[in-house]
Amino acid sequence: MNSFFLGANSKNGFYSLYGGFPGKAGAFLHILKGGPGTGKSTLLRRIAAAAEQRDLSVRRVLCSGDPDSLDGLFLPDLGLAWADGTAPHALEPGLFGVTGDYLDLGRAMTRPFSSAEKEALLSLQEENRRQYKEAYQALADSAAAGWEAMTPPSDLGEALEAMPRRDRSPEIRRCFLSAVSCKGLLQLPLPEEYQILPASPAALRRAAEAVAARGWDTLRCPWPLDPAEPEWLLLPEVKLALRVRRQPSEEAELFLQQAVQALRQAKAFHDEMEAVYRPHMDFAELNEEAERQIRKAFSE
Repeated sequence: MNSFFLGANSKNGFYSLYGGFPGKAGAFLHILKGGPGTGKSTLLRRIAAAAEQRDLSVRRVLCSGDPDSLDGLFLPDLGLAWADGTAPHALEPGLFGVTGDYLDLGRAMTRPFSSAEKEALLSLQEENRRQYKEAYQALADSAAAGWEAMTPPSDLGEALEAMPRRDRSPEIRRCFLSAVSCKGLLQLPLPEEYQILPASPAALRRAAEAVAARGWDTLRCPWPLDPAEPEWLLLPEVKLALRVRRQPSEEAELFLQQAVQALRQAKAFHDEMEAVYRPHMDFAELNEEAERQIRKAFSE
């Protein structure tokens, strides 16, 4: 998958899989720091565009709250990654200078905030947090109101038995392929070459263990509403995907829509915060930083 989520707005609050990013031994992670509107997503987009111009593979981490924004980027061909390391998915290098470092975009701020701006930012931050709290309560209510997991008849056993055993340690990655966001419950599309088979939660769990025991790589994707439950299992080497489909009750759907509305309001307050930050930023310096990152990454 070239685009995915590493965070989820869930019934228990924000759920993070960022701790495993980028998930490749020897990869180096640049952790971006800076407030709203300081250019983190823009920097990631510029690096991604530069990589694609060079025909390199690009994996994008989408923001679960606002899927139009990027929270991370991984270039597997180069073993380089960048990620927004601010709350709610704060990150630290495993070993500074060896496995990762910091990139402080806040240093491009040109002047301090006025007293009125500070007061406005504190108020907007409080409102943003309040909306997220309401969203998480609505998601908890939605989960409690009932989502029925489909239990289709399945011949997964035969399909998995046909996969030969391989004497290798499989790569097991985790991410989300769907998210409850300000745009609703989003499902990212799979590449057309994937065959999708329906599965029950229990069947998907058994399949995940079975194929891993046979040495096959897997991408395990929890259900964002309740990450303890599975939603997808992808076998990228054979282009096979198993999916658990869930149907909400009318009450659960109503609570879900309440959560989405709260997330829309949270984004609106975040956008207002960005508007306060933006005039304080030296965008020429941010552009220069993007160019430095591109030159360094591609040794130009």
